[in-house]
Amino acid sequence: MTARAIRAVLYLRLSRDHADSTSIASQRADCLTLCRSRGWSVVDEAVDLDTSGSRPVGERPGLARLLTSPDAFDVLVVAQADRASRSVGVALHLLACLDESGRTLVTARERTETDTVGGRRAFLSSVATAEIESGLIQARILRSRAALEEAPRWIGGNAPYGYRIVASDTGGKHLAIDDVNAGRMRDVIERIVAGETVTAVCRDLNATHVPSPGTVSSTTGRITAWSPTVLRRMLRSPAILGHRVTGNGHDRRAVVDFHGRPVIVGPPLIPTYLWDRLQATLAARSTLPRRPRVRTSLLLHIAHCAECDARLHYNSRRLLHGGKANDVYRCSGGCGVLVSAPRLEEAVQSWTLRELGDLRPASRPTPSTLLAQLSPRPSPPSPWVATGDRVREAWAAADNLGRRRILLDLNVRVTVSPARGERRWNPDRLRISAGGPV
Repeated sequence: MTARAIRAVLYLRLSRDHADSTSIASQRADCLTLCRSRGWSVVDEAVDLDTSGSRPVGERPGLARLLTSPDAFDVLVVAQADRASRSVGVALHLLACLDESGRTLVTARERTETDTVGGRRAFLSSVATAEIESGLIQARILRSRAALEEAPRWIGGNAPYGYRIVASDTGGKHLAIDDVNAGRMRDVIERIVAGETVTAVCRDLNATHVPSPGTVSSTTGRITAWSPTVLRRMLRSPAILGHRVTGNGHDRRAVVDFHGRPVIVGPPLIPTYLWDRLQATLAARSTLPRRPRVRTSLLLHIAHCAECDARLHYNSRRLLHGGKANDVYRCSGGCGVLVSAPRLEEAVQSWTLRELGDLRPASRPTPSTLLAQLSPRPSPPSPWVATGDRVREAWAAADNLGRRRILLDLNVRVTVSPARGERRWNPDRLRISAGGPV
């Protein structure tokens, strides 16, 4: 192969573009200088900006595009080894991809070529050095961040509601009490502890035009309303104790130093005992009672999806705006069939008493309540015995678990079709049948 026949492609990479020796422009200039000095024809160029040198080849769009068409070039030119990779493992993978198609990697500044043993050794040695340097830089950054986080000063962002940011005589910034908003925050806390709900307090704050946290921190004069979700996060945040906090949303927690003590960046808005009472109040209101599924799920193993024939599972987590539980049966197969649990159970009960209420069927002995609670499935069949009770009488005397046993003994089966966009209850979605003892 003659020099004038060699086709070169340029690969330029940078984690962040700067006008210095590693900038995209300077890399391109060095690569073009090398190609002109050797008489190579530049046929393509790929740039991966904001891309780490430790990232795998397949996660770099520019480099991956070049390697998908190896027949279009003869040499891959980079400004220097660490532009190709800052990881020995990634570098070896890149060389393997080039070797497979008989291509060579050339560095413009070191003038190394990977088609020789010495050139490959020099290239990998440069990559290894870059990998070590990258690790040392990351370690220094982590140490600096840890030291900064443990420093007792405010390190940025808007001040928590009730505070303002002030300069410290010892350097940096601290939090100081904002008398107006701090008084408002204390009043909110006392009202919550006294028994008012967060939603009611927000409604009153909006009605009396008390500036919200978003309004106070806005730099454009934008006015926002108080939100129960935001207020709950504020009330749970250790920031109102003057602690530096980290995390987002509900995961706001205090930053601690090497000894596990909170980092203090300002005076507390409220005393510790009031903080403890506030957290206990919020925790008590956020805890919903959990009911045993076997006792509340009347139609377990009875209700099925008309689409995929999967069982409908009882779900008591959906809440209405009024705070009442909106229990539902949901398809366990994931096809989206959903139906109101009270409506479905009422329909099945009405059908059972209307169609089967006067029957005096044979019955299996009912297993012990403890055994039934331990097993989510029906107990193994027992011999049928005669009984003088009618279904209507047995139903009235039984609890939810006993009624489920009656339905299972009668081989009752319920299928529920999708709502098809309907928002109102439609009993036509149901198909109920009873096969009797089997």
